[in-house]
Amino acid sequence: EAVLLNSEATPSTSTTTTAVTDENSGPLGARKSALKLFGPKWGLRVWASLQSFTHLIIGWPAYLWIGASGGPDRGMTNHYWPNPLTKPRNPRQELFPGQWKRKVLGSDIGVAIMGAALLGFTAWKGIPTMMAMYGLPLTVVNAWLVLYTWLQHTDVDVPHFSTAEHNYVKGALHTIDRPYNKLDPWGLIDFLHHQIGTTHVAHHFASTIPHYKAQAATDAIQKSYPHLYLYDPTPIPQALWRVCKGCTAVEKRGDRWVWKNDGIPNHFL
Repeated sequence: EAVLLNSEATPSTSTTTTAVTDENSGPLGARKSALKLFGPKWGLRVWASLQSFTHLIIGWPAYLWIGASGGPDRGMTNHYWPNPLTKPRNPRQELFPGQWKRKVLGSDIGVAIMGAALLGFTAWKGIPTMMAMYGLPLTVVNAWLVLYTWLQHTDVDVPHFSTAEHNYVKGALHTIDRPYNKLDPWGLIDFLHHQIGTTHVAHHFASTIPHYKAQAATDAIQKSYPHLYLYDPTPIPQALWRVCKGCTAVEKRGDRWVWKNDGIPNHFL
């Protein structure tokens, strides 16, 4: 049995998964069709291109509007409406419980004001100017947010666990630190983002660690758990491409769920 995983779920849990009993349907079936049509090498490239577009460009707006990739526990959700759009599988995990509902509606006022301002600006300056000054920068920010989250929790050799097999430490040790400090020669990206990708494992150990202590905490974790700490030195663009190609669905093997890439040569991933 293959399971499609929420791209924003951590690798430590499969509680937000959807079972897929037919491997010829859904994303796994789409990848299989691409491989059949274009061959293993080019088929994976076509699939990876589609994955990168749907995740980085469409993913964040789709998550806000319909809870895409959010899993069935909370039902279909909308971040601008406080109640689930469909019946949650687990009502105790409602996305906006209690007083959060009023906060969502209050936030909607700000969203509406911003939307009205954008419409007015577009009427004044035109769509090209609005897209250049707001639309495209917003798309880049959204894509960057998804890229960070995706790569912090996902890779072809990082397993997922069922609720029964998951625990706090296991979850923390299955997140991944990556070399964002090498994305530019000055380390400016890592500096501006307070090392959230380079020291992400420490965040899962204790989310209250301030950013200026994150590197010290990371060094301590690496020293204490040298065989368990996950750091991938692969440059970010190559790591993203590998995840786009090889992280589509998981299947259960023993007490864990691993990414299903049977029949795909490793050198293509």
